[in-house]
Amino acid sequence: MERRIREKIAGAFGGLHFRFFWQLIVAFIVVILLSGGGIFLAGHLTLRQVESYTQDNLPAIARPWIESLGGYYEERGTWEGVDALIANYPCGPDWEVEQGEYVHYIVAELDGTIVAASDGELVGQSLRYGEKNMAIPILVDGQAVALLILSPFGGIREGFRFIVGFALQRFLIVGVVVGITALVTGLGLSRVISRPVVRLTEATRAVAKGDLDVRVAGQYPGELGELAASFNLMAEELTRADELRRNMTADVAHELRTPLSVIRGKLEGVLDGVYPATPEHLEPILEESKLLAHLVEDLRLLALAEAGQLALEKRAVDAGDLLRDAQVNFSPQADDRGVTLALDLPADLPQVTADRRRIAQVVGNLLTNALRHTPQGGCVTLAAAPSPPLLGGEKGGVVVSISDTGAGIPAEDLPHIFERFWRGEKSRSRAGGGSGLGLAIAKQLVEMHGGAIAVESTPGTGSTFRFTLP
Repeated sequence: MERRIREKIAGAFGGLHFRFFWQLIVAFIVVILLSGGGIFLAGHLTLRQVESYTQDNLPAIARPWIESLGGYYEERGTWEGVDALIANYPCGPDWEVEQGEYVHYIVAELDGTIVAASDGELVGQSLRYGEKNMAIPILVDGQAVALLILSPFGGIREGFRFIVGFALQRFLIVGVVVGITALVTGLGLSRVISRPVVRLTEATRAVAKGDLDVRVAGQYPGELGELAASFNLMAEELTRADELRRNMTADVAHELRTPLSVIRGKLEGVLDGVYPATPEHLEPILEESKLLAHLVEDLRLLALAEAGQLALEKRAVDAGDLLRDAQVNFSPQADDRGVTLALDLPADLPQVTADRRRIAQVVGNLLTNALRHTPQGGCVTLAAAPSPPLLGGEKGGVVVSISDTGAGIPAEDLPHIFERFWRGEKSRSRAGGGSGLGLAIAKQLVEMHGGAIAVESTPGTGSTFRFTLP
C-alpha cells in the first residue's frame, strides 16, 4: 500500500520542483528586498539632501578658510595663534550666512586633536568618527596638514544632531510606507501558502469525524501538493480498508454460520431422535467442528502475524529438503485429483534462515491453492533457485515458485489476490474453495521472514506464485 502511494505521488508530482521550502525562501526574500530597498531609499534621500545642502553652501564659505589657513601654516609651521587670524574673518556672531545661520568651525591636527574652534571648550579634545568624515583637508604644497570642519547648521555638534534628526525623519516616513507594503505583501503570501494547509486541516477533521469521502481539491506545488495527494490516497485507502473490514466481518459471519448451522442441525436431529447417534451422523459434526477450528486458527494466526506478535523459530533450513517433503506430503492429494506434482531443484541450492514449520505452511497453502485450481491431467511444479546476489556481494537467498497449468487469474483480480477472504469466484462456497485466508497468511509469513511474495498469471495458461527467502 505504502509503495503504491509513493508511486502515485511520484507520477503525479514528478515534474514539480517548486518545493515548500523555496516558497518560504521566496516569501522571505520579497519581504527582505522591500525592507532593504526602503532603507536604501531613505538613506539615499537623506544623503542627497545633505549633499545638496552642503554643496550649495560650503564650497563658497570654505575656500577662503582653506587658503588663509594653509598660508598661515606654511608661513609659521604651527597653529599657535591661529585664533587671532580666524577672529579677523566673518565667522563670529556678528556675521551671518545667506541662510541666516552662523558658521561654526573646528581646526584639528591630522590625528584629530582640535587646535581651534568656535566653541573654545572643544580645544584639546579629539574629533569624533562622524566629524572626521565631514572634515575638509587644509593643504600646503598638495599635502594635508590639518582638518577643517565648517557647519552652516549651527554648532558642530548641533549640526550632527540636525543631520541625524533629518535622517530619522526620512527613515520614519519611508519605514512606515515600506512596513505597510511589506505587511500587505506578507499577508498575501501567507494566504497563498496557508490556503492548502487550511483545506487539509478541514479535510482531516472531516475524516476524524468519519467522513471518508472527503478529498482535498486543487493542485499545489512541492510538498503541499504531495501532502494533498498523500491525504487523498490515504482517504482512498481508508475507504477501501473500511470496506474490506465490513466485507471481512460479513465473510467471517458467513464462514462461521455454515459449520455452526450443520453442527446445530445434526445435534438437534440426534437429540430429537430424528437421527440415531451413529458414526454416520456424528462424523459430519466432527468434520464441521474441525473446519470451524481451522477457520478460527487461521484468523488467529493472521491477526498475530499482522500485529508482529507471531514468534518465529529461525534456523538454517535446506529449501530443497523442504520442497521434497512437500512433494511427498501432497502427492496423494495430487493423485486423487489426477494432477502431476513435479519437482525442479538445482544442485547448488543454498540454505536459508527461516522457521521451517511456517515456511512449510506457506508452501502448503500455495500448493493447496494450486491443486484446487488445476484440472485433471494438469501439472503443478515445485521449483527453487538461488536469487541474485545483493549489493556488496552478499548472497541473495532462495526464490521458491509454485506453478500450475490451471485456468489462471484475471488481471483485475491480481491486485487483490493476497487479501483476506478474497475469492475471484464470488459465489464459491467454503466447501468448494477454502476460507480465503491461505494466501493472506502466506504473504504475512513470507514478509515476516524479510522476503516478498508475488504472483504472475495468464488466463487460460496458469499461474505462478513466487516468494523469496533471505
